[in-house]
Amino acid sequence: MTSNTPTRALPNLPLIGTWVAALALLGVGLWLLNTSNASQVELYTSQSQDYAAYLGAQTGTTVGGLLIAVGALAIVIAAATQAVAWSIARRASQVEAAAPVEFDEVDEFEVEFAEAPVATAEAAPEAPEAPEAPEAPAAEPVAPAAEQVAPAEPAAEQVEADAPEQADKK
Repeated sequence: MTSNTPTRALPNLPLIGTWVAALALLGVGLWLLNTSNASQVELYTSQSQDYAAYLGAQTGTTVGGLLIAVGALAIVIAAATQAVAWSIARRASQVEAAAPVEFDEVDEFEVEFAEAPVATAEAAPEAPEAPEAPEAPAAEPVAPAAEQVAPAEPAAEQVEADAPEQADKK
């Protein structure tokens, strides 16, 4: 039996960690970008010749921009992961709601199979014998016709027709 009491949903810790990391990356990126830009503005307005500080401020601006991009991508990934997790949880709750609370002790199919006779290999019916083919009527011997016999020697007409050709060749 199943109980009708709802179960308490546990927090999805990896998803929470993804959201925290995404927001932290975004926050650190924004802070670094703003401080580096402010540092560059100060170097420009004071017309300082400190190139190391200037290059450090440019590097901070670049890294801050990259952290903002990675943070934004992490937010998209976290949102997609949460949407998928929410969809899976929703389907699971619908399946639980549609599932029957109690099962019957006897299944209808088990009763049908229990009542049906079981065929074994020993009790298998033998294959019927093939019917004998009817006998064909006896064939009468056929005598060869006299016209069908080929002559052993070429016909006299053929010999006479070939004679002038053979005389020219010699």
